[in-house]
Amino acid sequence: MSSEIEKNLTKLYADRLKDKRQSRTKRRIRIEAGPQPLGIILPRYFNGSPQTLSKIEETRALISWEKYVGEAAATQSQAVRLRAGTLTVRVTSPIWMTQLSLLKDGILKKYKKDFPRLRIHNVFFIR
Repeated sequence: MSSEIEKNLTKLYADRLKDKRQSRTKRRIRIEAGPQPLGIILPRYFNGSPQTLSKIEETRALISWEKYVGEAAATQSQAVRLRAGTLTVRVTSPIWMTQLSLLKDGILKKYKKDFPRLRIHNVFFIR
């Protein structure tokens, strides 16, 4: 009887090892690698909807405002809309509006480099 139990245990152990090997598929390994950034996941998810991808890109451009103007200017201004190639920026005072107007060409170059599909050609400042 112990021989039969030993055979069953050996078979169960072999089946367990086989299941363990099968569970290590590429998908399983990728999941175990950890979470991926939304910037990678969202474009894959919305791949069939170019309008949604465009909105995601516009939102990324608006959020990037501080990166292009610096922390001091970003506390006094905020990119609020991107429509028809014009980036609209709300500014707190005329002084900052003048300062950012002087930096407009540099800001446009950076946006065109990082977001070529948006075709940004103008920055419009409002109070």
